[in-house]
Amino acid sequence: MQQFIFVLHLISLGSAGIGVLMADSSAFAWLRGKREVVGRETLFVAHWVVTAALAGLILTGLTLFWPMRDYLLAQPLFWVKMIFVSALVINSFFIEYLMHTAAHHSFKSLSHRQKVPLMVSGAISTVSWLGAGITAVFLF
Repeated sequence: MQQFIFVLHLISLGSAGIGVLMADSSAFAWLRGKREVVGRETLFVAHWVVTAALAGLILTGLTLFWPMRDYLLAQPLFWVKMIFVSALVINSFFIEYLMHTAAHHSFKSLSHRQKVPLMVSGAISTVSWLGAGITAVFLF
């Protein structure tokens, strides 16, 4: 059963990767001015693919965690990974709020004050996805 859950965990990870690539390619095109705005449907699909995949990762991760909980709770890297995962969950709510900007305004038309939260959220997302992945590799 654990092997099946692990396969589901990897499928969720792959789905998250696809969603992140969808979102990031649209975001970078918007940032560079190659896209004036990003379509609402594109934003919605990319966000919900990543959100569903993150939920799948958390649910399968909990199932994988339970039999190893005594070991994992004693590992500092596990706690670091949980910080990254928590940052991803919290940031997903900010992304849902911020993503609508790209559907209505070009990046170059935004003020510095409007750009900063977008850039911070993107940085948090990048660091957290990479951090969670790297800590998982070192943890196991």
